[in-house]
Amino acid sequence: MSFPRLTFPLTVDFGDDGYWIAKQGPFKYGAAVTAFFIGEDIGTVSNDGIPLMRKLEHQLQTFGSHLQPYAKERAINADLFFEPETQSVNCAVCFAFHVTGSGMGVMTERYTFFSLHDFLFVELGKAILHGNAPRQCRLCGRWFLHEQGDRAMYCERIAPGEESKTCREAGARAVFEKKIQDEDTWKIYKRAYKKYYARYMKGNMSEADFKVWAAQAAADRDIAIEQITPEIDTALKTQIIEQLREKLNRQ
Repeated sequence: MSFPRLTFPLTVDFGDDGYWIAKQGPFKYGAAVTAFFIGEDIGTVSNDGIPLMRKLEHQLQTFGSHLQPYAKERAINADLFFEPETQSVNCAVCFAFHVTGSGMGVMTERYTFFSLHDFLFVELGKAILHGNAPRQCRLCGRWFLHEQGDRAMYCERIAPGEESKTCREAGARAVFEKKIQDEDTWKIYKRAYKKYYARYMKGNMSEADFKVWAAQAAADRDIAIEQITPEIDTALKTQIIEQLREKLNRQ
């Protein structure tokens, strides 16, 4: 479903898990910025939209740097902490009850925005606070909403050159084929999996803890596989493999 086109001034009710625009919603946090990134006409901008997109990308990479897929081990630039003071928005805020139907309502923060720029900056900030982040599909390059806890690297649109297979399906197959090619990484993962599965079967690890470990292990494995390219030098490859071994056997 496309995001609705907005007119300003705009009243938005932000709740715990989503937000409403008049009676429309609830929308997921990050839905509006994602729609803007993929080129949907969601409102009037004062220019061609490219400068605003670049500013939003910078906001996402800076303040969303603790989120996957933007998380990176890097030194923090202290100047970034002053960014909010230079990227303030013009809006009015109050508390309100939003009626959700049958006379029921939820407590919300009611914002009134006067431009698309202001709304998108606040919506993106709240998305980051909720662990959501627009990201680009690694296969087709188009943006999709990456929600908290979702480890997907590919979108669910039809993949380039395919009739029915999605990017997520085609990407998963490509990752699997690369796993087979990279035997060192795959062997480390299989050894660790067998070890933790044995713990689970013996009752030394709960089913919930095993599932959490398995999901994180698969994600760490896939990240390592993507980092090991044909052009990588031996020393860096060895470092990546040893880091993976340490992560998979941390518990």
